[in-house]
Amino acid sequence: MKKTKFYGILTLAAGLLLVSSCDDDILIESPSNFLTPDALLVDAKGAETYLIGAYDAVQPIVSSGANGKDGWGIHWGSIAADEVVVPPWGGDRKFIYQHQLTPSNGVVRSIWENLYVALNRINSTIDRIEAMNEDEIDNESKTKFVAEAKFLRSMVLFSLVSTYENIPLLTSETTDLESVEVSQVTPEETYNFIIQDLQQAASVLPEEQGGGRATQGAAKSLLGKVYLQMSGFPLNQTDKLASAETVLKEVMDSGVYDLLPNYREVFNLSNEQSIEMVYSIGMDGPARGEGGLLSTFYGPNGNVNNGGGWGTCFINHSFEASFDREDVRLFNNIAKHNANDFTPEEGFSDPETHTVPMNNWRGWKWHAEKPNSYPNDTPFDNPYIRYADVLLMYAEALNGQGKLTQADLDITVNRLRARARMTADAVPDMVVGSQDDNATELLEERRKELCFEGWRRNDLIRFGVYHEAISGITQGGPNAGDPGPEFQDFEIRWPIPQSELDINPNLVQNPGY
Repeated sequence: MKKTKFYGILTLAAGLLLVSSCDDDILIESPSNFLTPDALLVDAKGAETYLIGAYDAVQPIVSSGANGKDGWGIHWGSIAADEVVVPPWGGDRKFIYQHQLTPSNGVVRSIWENLYVALNRINSTIDRIEAMNEDEIDNESKTKFVAEAKFLRSMVLFSLVSTYENIPLLTSETTDLESVEVSQVTPEETYNFIIQDLQQAASVLPEEQGGGRATQGAAKSLLGKVYLQMSGFPLNQTDKLASAETVLKEVMDSGVYDLLPNYREVFNLSNEQSIEMVYSIGMDGPARGEGGLLSTFYGPNGNVNNGGGWGTCFINHSFEASFDREDVRLFNNIAKHNANDFTPEEGFSDPETHTVPMNNWRGWKWHAEKPNSYPNDTPFDNPYIRYADVLLMYAEALNGQGKLTQADLDITVNRLRARARMTADAVPDMVVGSQDDNATELLEERRKELCFEGWRRNDLIRFGVYHEAISGITQGGPNAGDPGPEFQDFEIRWPIPQSELDINPNLVQNPGY
């Protein structure tokens, strides 16, 4: 994505925000020296520059890594689910995988802090642009920029409420020490605020594929995802299924998005902002301080013996076994070869390269030519919502209401299966069955299609099978221990970091921790 980099420094204790900028991509020109917000926010161009800082701030939602930040989607969405297993040398993240968390876990603390830093930068964007007068910015630009920032704020709040549930709902910029002693709100209050932001954003944003900018389709798709999550634990508001159906159908009917014909091409570096990407978070690397962690965990270097992959996680055997043997997603997403020894085409299509023992299989969804220097600095934009996800969510919303038909499956799930089919009789079409059977199959389809994109744990929690899924992980090899026996019901959410409790006496720890 074309973008301008911003760097924000926010201490959660002080809540102070400093913003500067360096190299540019989205704007033709950008300031190269430090500018205070007051000096920058004097016209529409300065407001847009300030907004790009908010876009930069959401990188930790996925896999931001070159700047030292832990990605929410990787840790909460994949490592804490049933796509991968973590070896004994996995550091703090192995305790996430094992479900042996304490409030002092470093990754849990880092993710909380990164998300609140992002939230404060976005709140600053909204507050300060809204405060600009008509002599400084025209109303159309002002309204659009604020709508974009509200979409970004919804992304951050959705990550926070999904993970910690009982969170402080900060809706304006924190600028002084007196503002940090805030109380938590209920998950429902946070979700309702997210809905309000997304509805406002969707009413303003353009109906287009935004090339990395927020759009009407992105806001509606995230709104559909939020409605679906509210239909499951902890709110169980099944009336939200009809709302999800409506808004997701609007995205489908817009004609803006479609599936790429070839699944493998979706994850090619040249297709970062394709017609299938409803919204993708911009990354840039290597050696630019804006790369992601895809290579470290399950990206371009995949399973190599000479530095790539870092030994951070390996493929869950039962996940690999769930694929049809002629499903293109099996070969695209799981490396059974040393990825830096072979080109992506060789690793994908030549079984003779598949010589790595199964305990050492790795994720390999995003491919790059070999050799490369991406291990912790991957340039790939990270998918946040793909059109494939919209189709699957729409089918889920219909099934939850007991109104899924074969025709609905044919325009959603079976389109994905047709694309995944490597031979004529592979990956058979889904046939409508009982509501429970449909749910099981839809959840499994999400796992195969959207693996490593950060949504698996939310899916398992929403479908009510989280403990069942992680209890199915039983494998030897470089595994820190099976997580199922360690899980207790309160661990469905993460603890509030102890460091936050220490500085804010109004916070209450989540039960059980």
